[in-house]
Amino acid sequence: MSTTSEDDGENHTILPQNNRGGWVNPEDFSPMPQCIAQQDESLWLSTMTKCTKKRCTSHFGVICTHHQWLTQLSCLSVSSSSGLVARYLPYCDRSILAKAQLYSWIRSITGRTWLVKVGDANGLQNLSPASLDSGYASVDVIAKAPKCLTRSTSVSREPFQHVIASCSFTSTSQDIGNPARPWEYRQSEHSMIALDFETVGYDLVGDRINDGDYFDKCCFCDSFTMDLEKEPCSRSGQFEFMKKRFWINATRGPTSLPNDWTDTLITTQYSFIPIEDWRWPMCVADMPKQVTELTDQCATDAYEIDSGGYCNVRRAVDRACFCQNASYDSCTGLCHIFETRIDYITWLHGLCGDVQDWQGLSDN
Repeated sequence: MSTTSEDDGENHTILPQNNRGGWVNPEDFSPMPQCIAQQDESLWLSTMTKCTKKRCTSHFGVICTHHQWLTQLSCLSVSSSSGLVARYLPYCDRSILAKAQLYSWIRSITGRTWLVKVGDANGLQNLSPASLDSGYASVDVIAKAPKCLTRSTSVSREPFQHVIASCSFTSTSQDIGNPARPWEYRQSEHSMIALDFETVGYDLVGDRINDGDYFDKCCFCDSFTMDLEKEPCSRSGQFEFMKKRFWINATRGPTSLPNDWTDTLITTQYSFIPIEDWRWPMCVADMPKQVTELTDQCATDAYEIDSGGYCNVRRAVDRACFCQNASYDSCTGLCHIFETRIDYITWLHGLCGDVQDWQGLSDN
């Protein structure tokens, strides 16, 4: 498409290259915006169909030798009215990136600088990374959410995955379908058909991020509302429930959770030691069975928090449980001889020294 653009306040309509007296080939239009493709597109297609007619594009004398389905620009400009956009805007308005993409399409056809009412597109032409108020996250973090959350619905009964999709974008705009022919008139259906749509791209903010799929965190937070009286995962067990809360906290922040949600957490930060991180002293061979079996007796499930604030459930040893049953005298033999004694005392002190009321070391 070629652009005829002047200063603000002048004509900014983008005209397709092959303009035949105001009639153009539908395939010259930009692809359908993502937020339209994610909704019922029938009204959008009906609007384009209404402006598309079979026109003669080649003559031999007075005889027409070639007909083609073309769309009338003036008709489409009028038909792409505020009323049409208003039907789609509530969904498209969730993410500022999706809204900006829709605005670009509407402006290219109509030349107007608003969507539904004057002023509702202010700032959409000058986006920056700061335009994403709460930032963004990779869709990979969804794998860290429990299934009881990803299969749940919001207060408005909208599925979790549907909300994520409405807030999603790619690192750069990408065509999904046939970019060389994004639209066609299908005679068998008497309708315009979208053969391609364009994903919302982070490049709309004039910056770059790593290739991948992302979602707008502010969009998700505003769209996926929860009833704290009937939280997702409340019937899925304590660990799934708390894993969900960690995910919500990392993604949306604590304002959407009860103030005391961290009071009963069991984490691997100190009180619990992941099984794979457990180590014995050099004199373990001389330790009695009742001590070496403590790691099994004191094993439990605990949360491990990653750098992003998301968590995984891991088997861990309850440090206090182990130390309540372990002291310097729990092991004899090599544990009390020369270098191995120093290693044993260091191990005991490092393991239990900060456990409340533990006094298991020898006075000498």
